[in-house]
Amino acid sequence: MIYLQPFFPFIIFIVVFFAIFYVTNRKRRKVLRNLSNQLNGSISNIIFCPTLNCEYQGLRFFITLIPPGKSSPPYLKISLIKDSSFKLMIYKEGFFSHLGEKLRIIHKIKTNDESFDRDFLVFSNNPAQAAIYFNNENMKNTIKELFNNGFYHLLANGKRIIIQKPDYI
Repeated sequence: MIYLQPFFPFIIFIVVFFAIFYVTNRKRRKVLRNLSNQLNGSISNIIFCPTLNCEYQGLRFFITLIPPGKSSPPYLKISLIKDSSFKLMIYKEGFFSHLGEKLRIIHKIKTNDESFDRDFLVFSNNPAQAAIYFNNENMKNTIKELFNNGFYHLLANGKRIIIQKPDYI
């Protein structure tokens, strides 16, 4: 007969860990199920990081609900898969960005739209390509709408377009 007494605390720890993880993940899975019904997507079976996989007009995208950390709120992360060498980052302007500009630490791209430049920080590996994007009023209006709806970060890194929103619940 196998002697399990020395392993009993470890087994209890594992059971408690998975029970806590299941309870905390249940709320995220419920939100993803609601989104899945509306977007006609499927939820991945990865237990530690449930993700909603969707497709829109031939483009694949993923929605992940990131739980809160010790010093960060929960947030919604949407990743669109698209191959490109173009990289773009957009953030809301803030106190530290103004300070960084004055100290010449931050070198943001100007879009030739004073109100957009005042509200957003734009960085890119290809300023000429970024200028083409921001000549399109629909693109600027979409970005403004995303940020007005609580998203705080947009990143196009060559393979994915990622937007993030805190406090999704």
